[in-house]
Amino acid sequence: MTLPVNIEHLLSKCRIESNRIEFKKGWNPDDVLRSVCAFANDFDNIGGGYIVIGVEEEKGVAVRPVLGIQENQIDVIQRELLDDLKFLKPDYKPKTSVEEVDGKLLLVVWVPSGANRPYTLPESVTSSKKRTTKH
Repeated sequence: MTLPVNIEHLLSKCRIESNRIEFKKGWNPDDVLRSVCAFANDFDNIGGGYIVIGVEEEKGVAVRPVLGIQENQIDVIQRELLDDLKFLKPDYKPKTSVEEVDGKLLLVVWVPSGANRPYTLPESVTSSKKRTTKH
């Protein structure tokens, strides 16, 4: 999927309001899903937001060069994200895009405002997964 904004603009926050962008150093399902839920709810009506995974931040600014995500982890993260979205109610699916920056891969999760607000999520997706997993 092609992003509606240039990745360099996201990293520099020059065309997007900073409260619409979150940088994540790595994949943390609970943290990322909470951000997806917040952006989908879009209580401030600012158009949702972007979560950029693979970028460390310092005082709200992307640290360059970016950390990136290992190529073999991109599909794993996307599958886990898709699986974890079952905990978000009502049903909602953000868009994802793999971008190359500074010679590294990033995963951008674009979360437009949801049409079926409000959205809810369990306090911990990872704990919920353990309870629903059959042994």
